[in-house]
Amino acid sequence: MPAITSDLIHRARGCLLGAAVGDAFAMPLEGAPRPYGGAQCREMRAGRLEAGRFTAATEQMLTTALQLLDAQWPLAEKTEARGRKEASPPAGAGKLTLLARLGRKPSDALPVEATAPDPAVLTRCLPLALAYIGDRDACIEQARQRTALTHSHPDCLSGSAFAAVLLWQLLRGVAPNRAVPQSLRWCGEISDALAETIQNAPGCPRERLTNGSTVAAVLESVVWGLSVTASYQEAVTRVANLGGPFASTAGALIGAFAGAAYRFSGVPADWRAQLHGVWPLRGGRTWRDADLAELGERLVQHPIDQALARA
Repeated sequence: MPAITSDLIHRARGCLLGAAVGDAFAMPLEGAPRPYGGAQCREMRAGRLEAGRFTAATEQMLTTALQLLDAQWPLAEKTEARGRKEASPPAGAGKLTLLARLGRKPSDALPVEATAPDPAVLTRCLPLALAYIGDRDACIEQARQRTALTHSHPDCLSGSAFAAVLLWQLLRGVAPNRAVPQSLRWCGEISDALAETIQNAPGCPRERLTNGSTVAAVLESVVWGLSVTASYQEAVTRVANLGGPFASTAGALIGAFAGAAYRFSGVPADWRAQLHGVWPLRGGRTWRDADLAELGERLVQHPIDQALARA
């Protein structure tokens, strides 16, 4: 378990906040043709939503983050009373409980469309890097398990594990140029094609990048953006301005990675000030920049002990 240093806290505060800001920044560019040169968008703009409003990419992330916070109290109970029968759920209950929290019935576990390499699932696993900051293997395992509940394609499983462990390393202060290849080695089973796409992304020509409709296309854009820039603002700007059908997903991912790499202070204040969104959609609360920053800090300050969770 790493020490909860001020540096880790600043990275954690930048992480989920950075994802939401990147999502909102990219929202008006989703589905748009790629702009060129000086035409690039460099400020929050309105699109299908008002300026600064985050999308489903952040909502998925919030769902996981709130589930993880909710898990802290049951774990504390286990510490005090491990011998109690109710502390250990019946076999198979874990998957059913998680499906219930996601608002799904067991029969909904694998919808037909989830057999495709849908990149939208990638943001779901970002909070795991915070909650399992002391246990790399658990972070990877949880990313694969949570993804498998709704997305069966191998690239979804591998891509989620890669994204989670990449963020895990960035939170711990590993430089992006070291974290990317290390994450490829640690993420577990991954297809040769996806691994090659990620490995070659830093040198990929911009005109070939798409923020497209596959895990490989989005991760290629995001790893490229993380590798060729040196600030949060430039990383998000360059990836979001690629446009494409999954610009918001790509914006959230690069925002999380860059928010961890360049810390809370690296996220532009004027972008932060415009951020907002409601979650849950029905009867939920309004989330703003301070709320997202606090959420990241709370997750990393109270990490889940995987051994205790299995007790």
